[in-house]
Amino acid sequence: MSTYSIPHQPRFLFFVASLAALMLVTSRASAEKADAGKPVAGTIQVTDSPRRVDLPARAKISFERALTAALAAAPGHVIKGELEVEDGCLMYSFEVVTPQHTVVEVEIDAGNGAVLDIDRD
Repeated sequence: MSTYSIPHQPRFLFFVASLAALMLVTSRASAEKADAGKPVAGTIQVTDSPRRVDLPARAKISFERALTAALAAAPGHVIKGELEVEDGCLMYSFEVVTPQHTVVEVEIDAGNGAVLDIDRD
């Protein structure tokens, strides 16, 4: 009869758990980094260089409707909002201070009011 014991089993389990946690954190960071460079597709494409004062005429939804959509996506207090062209698309961009005291940027499609992106810093 042979006995086999693993005297270092707790250390081994700790090592495996640490390795799994490290892999999870690394894969999430890689996914966020890859997503950060991806352009957001909106419904209103802008190929020329319009003046900022001409942008509201191109939007199909109002600032108020975009603001409502942004706050539904990221509840909090809006500290900045603007209509802008980003990556060739017309969108509303809002900076929101959340109840957790973090600032998030919410991008809303100026054509249909859909949430294009939420950037949590």
